[in-house]
Amino acid sequence: MTPFHALPVHLRALVLTLPSLALLGCGSSAPAPTPFEPQTDAVCVPGGDTLAFTGTVARSDAKQYRLQPFDVAPGTTRIELAYGWQESAGLPATPLTGTTLDLGLYDQRGIRDGFRGWSGSRQGRLDQGQPPVFIQADAAERGYMPGAIESGLWHAELGVAAVSPQGAEWRLEIRCSGEGTAGSAAPDPVNATHIARSEPGWYHGDLHMHAFHSQPNGPSWEDFIAQSRAAGLDFLMVTEYVTGQHWKTLGSVARAHPDLLIVPGREIITYFGHANTHGETPGLYEYRQGFEDVSLGDIQKKARAMGALFQISHPTFFPPPLFENLCRGCFFQLGDEIDWDAVDTIEVLTGPVITQAEDVGLPLPVGIENPFMQSAIDLWEEKLLAGHRITAVSGSDSKGVEAEAVRDRVGYGSSATAVQLDELSRDALFAALRAGRAYIRTRGVDDSPELRMTATAGNQSVTFGGTLASATATLRTEVLGGEGQRLRYYANGRRMRSVAVNSDPFVHEITINDLADAGPLGTFWRVETADLRARTTIGNPVFLKPRADGTNPPQ
Repeated sequence: MTPFHALPVHLRALVLTLPSLALLGCGSSAPAPTPFEPQTDAVCVPGGDTLAFTGTVARSDAKQYRLQPFDVAPGTTRIELAYGWQESAGLPATPLTGTTLDLGLYDQRGIRDGFRGWSGSRQGRLDQGQPPVFIQADAAERGYMPGAIESGLWHAELGVAAVSPQGAEWRLEIRCSGEGTAGSAAPDPVNATHIARSEPGWYHGDLHMHAFHSQPNGPSWEDFIAQSRAAGLDFLMVTEYVTGQHWKTLGSVARAHPDLLIVPGREIITYFGHANTHGETPGLYEYRQGFEDVSLGDIQKKARAMGALFQISHPTFFPPPLFENLCRGCFFQLGDEIDWDAVDTIEVLTGPVITQAEDVGLPLPVGIENPFMQSAIDLWEEKLLAGHRITAVSGSDSKGVEAEAVRDRVGYGSSATAVQLDELSRDALFAALRAGRAYIRTRGVDDSPELRMTATAGNQSVTFGGTLASATATLRTEVLGGEGQRLRYYANGRRMRSVAVNSDPFVHEITINDLADAGPLGTFWRVETADLRARTTIGNPVFLKPRADGTNPPQ
């Protein structure tokens, strides 16, 4: 959903300077919960009257889904939906307390298999004077999927993302017409076996990118590519909100830019946490954690079985209860629903690494480190200690709509994950990410140091993500472009040492050991660099795991 840095300045200032507003009205009387009773026998006829539905939501309805059925009459070639809401009488809503409803659409195949699109709260808003969303055979609104309009029972979905203390009234309008065309374009997916570059080396990517389908004014695909190239990115993980329409259309874009690796995926927006799946998973569009028997754990299992990477996104962003209306579902609360052993990557940095005055609308004299990064690192290290092999990555969460002057800091590639690959291909990338052969450059390719790290024990030698069957090793780190910063060493989540980076390149060696508090993966050691304001790189660890029989290599 909308990250804090993407909010208008006056809203960010309100969030930080008036947090008490979130508590106002908590003791006031809200409307009594009323069960959602969808209107039945509503028939949408081409050229007929617009169907109109109204209702209310109360605080107790939050994080649930409401489905309004309507019959689509034969001859329909285009469906349009518009909706909106207004707060019920009470205290003025704020970004911390306001109502948010999301819009989705399911066709005649049913409410489990008939997904036709989702636009969150971004489009089709009557209360904001926006045009309706639409679908027809050959075209659809961003976030929606074109295709034949079959007669039968369809459903409009209202996702009750958040509700103010006093509740809200909503209105939904549906119109059918015969104005659309009957033809549809053939799917043109990306070639998943494409090798963009055959040379081994370090390649850079952004593992959380929104584009054309995630904003009503999102960039064209050519602009998306241009911004990515300007950031020095080699692989582009296109994680549009919920939909998979881009899976069917990015083939021509990939062919026009064969030196880039384009990996379509999606961000799974639940009201209890977000996850990214990298790689197309045709037919798997579910996102409604808690709806009937839907669970993120099942979505994870199916996505992984289809070959996708599974990533936890911004896990510690905007914790509830204070921020749950502001950033719906951003804080990850589904740890008991998923299999942590099947989590491939976790975002420990989302958005800019430096929070500046213009981000918060407050007179900060200097930029400060992203306030959610340390807690995300803590969660990652906690999972490593528990025996879950998960690779730390970063993602800009950019929508591609930032002003050119600030893109270096908040746009695509404003942080980048460097991955060591044998070739730039999807198979090589997924294997390397799962193996942990990666580190994060928190200020992007141009403004972050480079890291090289090798752990050696006897005749064994590994880099990021590797495991040594030894109780001790020599850890050698090389920092390029980091003079004046600090090199920090961590073991099992504890800072062990910090040294000044006083040359360029800078090389440093220490002896590392297996420690008593090691988890099932062994003792993990990692490095990072930092200046006076924030971290500039974050390395994935190496692991020391002595053999149980004691036959470790000689030192």
